[in-house]
Amino acid sequence: MLRSIKLQSLIYRSFLTSSLVPLFAIELLLLLLYFGVNAYLSDHHQNAFVEEVVSNLEGISIREANLVDGQLAEVSRMAALMQRAHEDFFAHPERCKDVVPTGLFRTHPNGALYKAFDNGGASLYFSASTAATEAVLRKAWCSEQLDPMFKALVNQNPLVSQAYLNTWDDMNRLYPFMENAPVQYGSGLHMEDYNFYFLADKKHNPERKPVWTSVYLDPAGQGWLVSVVVPVYRGDFLEGVSGLDITIDTFVRAILDADLPRGASRFLVDHDGVILAMPPSVEQLLKLKELRHPVAVSAIRRTVEKPEEFNLLKSSNDEIRRKMTDVLNDVSPNGQYSLSINGADYLLNSQRIPATGWHIITLVDQATLLAPMSELHSISNQVGFVAISIMVVFYVLFFLYLENKSRHLAKRVADPIERLSNLTSSLGDQLVMEKLTSVGIAEIDRLYGNFNRMSSQLEQKTQALVDSETREKVRRKETEILERLAITDRLTGLYNRRKLDEVLTCEVERSNRSGHPFSIVMLDIDHFKNVNDTHGHPVGDQVIVELAILLLEFIRKIDIVGRWGGEEFVIVCPMTDLVGARQLAEKLRVEIFNHHFPVIEHLTASFGIASSMAEKHYEPIIDRADQGLYDAKRSGRNRVGVRLIAPRNDDGALL
Repeated sequence: MLRSIKLQSLIYRSFLTSSLVPLFAIELLLLLLYFGVNAYLSDHHQNAFVEEVVSNLEGISIREANLVDGQLAEVSRMAALMQRAHEDFFAHPERCKDVVPTGLFRTHPNGALYKAFDNGGASLYFSASTAATEAVLRKAWCSEQLDPMFKALVNQNPLVSQAYLNTWDDMNRLYPFMENAPVQYGSGLHMEDYNFYFLADKKHNPERKPVWTSVYLDPAGQGWLVSVVVPVYRGDFLEGVSGLDITIDTFVRAILDADLPRGASRFLVDHDGVILAMPPSVEQLLKLKELRHPVAVSAIRRTVEKPEEFNLLKSSNDEIRRKMTDVLNDVSPNGQYSLSINGADYLLNSQRIPATGWHIITLVDQATLLAPMSELHSISNQVGFVAISIMVVFYVLFFLYLENKSRHLAKRVADPIERLSNLTSSLGDQLVMEKLTSVGIAEIDRLYGNFNRMSSQLEQKTQALVDSETREKVRRKETEILERLAITDRLTGLYNRRKLDEVLTCEVERSNRSGHPFSIVMLDIDHFKNVNDTHGHPVGDQVIVELAILLLEFIRKIDIVGRWGGEEFVIVCPMTDLVGARQLAEKLRVEIFNHHFPVIEHLTASFGIASSMAEKHYEPIIDRADQGLYDAKRSGRNRVGVRLIAPRNDDGALL
């Protein structure tokens, strides 16, 4: 078959190879050169920019780490001063000679001794386990000498929120003054159970130097904080532990909330990988909520540390867990790492704080960092895309101009052949084909004439064949209708008695060959004559049709049902013994009894069943089923009757 598109394609190809293709190749080469140079310069500038930012970030991180180290070192020095002052206090008890004032200290109903009112100094609390003896009261009163230093330390350094002394006999002196200390602490406060005490004891701190705790929940109700604690010895006896508290909110406000360049964020972790403090930006990134604010709890009996999800070494994110392991092990000598969180890439800088062993970690989102460079690169690409657009418009217009010159000739030759191709593809689908008219081209006109003669001859032969096939189809349809009418009950559409005779004869032969029994279920509508007499024959016919539909619905797929005559029906059950036939009959009896029929609402039916017993004909089986039906009628109807004895002839042989 000729394809006219080939001619048009040849014209286009020849023109493109001679003029358009070289010009297009040159333009494409220039565009590739432009985008290649642009990409190279962009990557070069981006790498240089990142190196500069990393260098600046490292410098800033080092300065911030040194600043934080200085601040925390200052707090440690303050704790050391407090340590010396408190040891001096316990070394010279004779300096306190004042009489204990009446009413300053009271015993709470829970048994705890406490300072009754704020006299400008610290609050005082003794656990109920420590009896309020004269010596205890004197210790409580004499320790008032420590309050000026407490006040000076808290007011001097903005990081410090509380100063305190906890002693071996469960005394707590805390500045600023805490109202209702017995209510907050409860009746007992066993100091050795808390990290702010046992971290400074001989076992954990044999060098007796300032020690920083991890983040814990303050029993005094100030929320989450860290403490620097120092042991207070009298000789080799540990009199107690003094400490200075810094709340998480103070860390965030004083250290982490400072503005950082290029959208950077920073947070603090301890040497175990636990987040000490973080600003809101890091909270959103790590999907954690910082524990800044005081928690309304009382009587905390042990150290309550931050939940496990704040330990980055136990993070469910494998990337974070691996990177934090590297950070705490100082894998990178300059503290620089890369980190991917939630699909975003970050630059990470870690600087260790010598005073505490903590790490101050700075994060910079690379997308935010490189946004200006990306925007510049995007602008350059847009310029290139504009150039491509202009080039495309030029080539489209140029191509349309040249294509128009060749299209008319190609169309004049291609359209007639396309028309002929379309007609030949549908040749034989229609009885009458369209006649082709002359187009003025000799070869095509001669081809059109041949096609018209061929289609005319095909139309004549096709019409004759169609007429013959139509007559044959009509004859077969008539035969099919007559055959169906001969075996079908006109009212119900079920098999009639003639067809049932054929089915039963076949089942007898099959049963004798295979040795497998088959069964018959015969049913008759109870008191059907009353239905006709009361409601008329049309209603009776409607009931019979409804019953036929019901039988078809509930018999098995292998069963065959037919109308035996009047209100009697027969169901042939292949490969079924008497037990199976009885189950089917009982099921149909219940369904008929429960069914709502039109007009009459309810009716019942009686059943007779029989199974084959090696008979040569089906009539004995029908007789037994009919006798079973008679027994069911005689027993009160709406029953299933069965006769097990096969009828015999005068000689006693099975019929």
